[in-house]
Amino acid sequence: MSRRRYQRNRHEVPEINITAFLNLMVVLIPFLLLTAAFNQLTVLDLYLPTIGAADEEQVRDKRPELEVTVRTDTLVISDRKKGPYLSLEANDGSFDYSAMQNKLLEIKSKYQELTQITLLSEPDIAYNQIIEVMDRVRQTRVTANGTRLNVELFPDIALGDAPPIKGAKQK
Repeated sequence: MSRRRYQRNRHEVPEINITAFLNLMVVLIPFLLLTAAFNQLTVLDLYLPTIGAADEEQVRDKRPELEVTVRTDTLVISDRKKGPYLSLEANDGSFDYSAMQNKLLEIKSKYQELTQITLLSEPDIAYNQIIEVMDRVRQTRVTANGTRLNVELFPDIALGDAPPIKGAKQK
């Protein structure tokens, strides 16, 4: 019996070797931190277009309700109450975005407090084209005194479907 006790006490508890695990963590943690910094998502706040009549504040101060309608062959900047400001024809599948931004800059100079615009598009418009129009509606670059500045145009964008063209056949 004394022999069993002696053998039991002779066996030591093995130590856990965590050196390999720590080496892995030393390499893995900086790698994860560096890649996490590059995986940032850009989020735009979008709003639903208003339905029916404008709210009381817009009626009182006569601000325009701006719309940009993107169709396969035309891009139209208009006021929902007054009608179109500018109509651009597609040239090789692309629009003259500088003319669009110049008109929006002109409107923005008249109504500086206005930040909302509605982007209406037909169902067959490419996603990239919608994003292109959204980016150019939000801001533009202007040269003033030899320096290029980013100017905010209409950052509050609502999305919707373009109304059908009157007299056109429905698909």
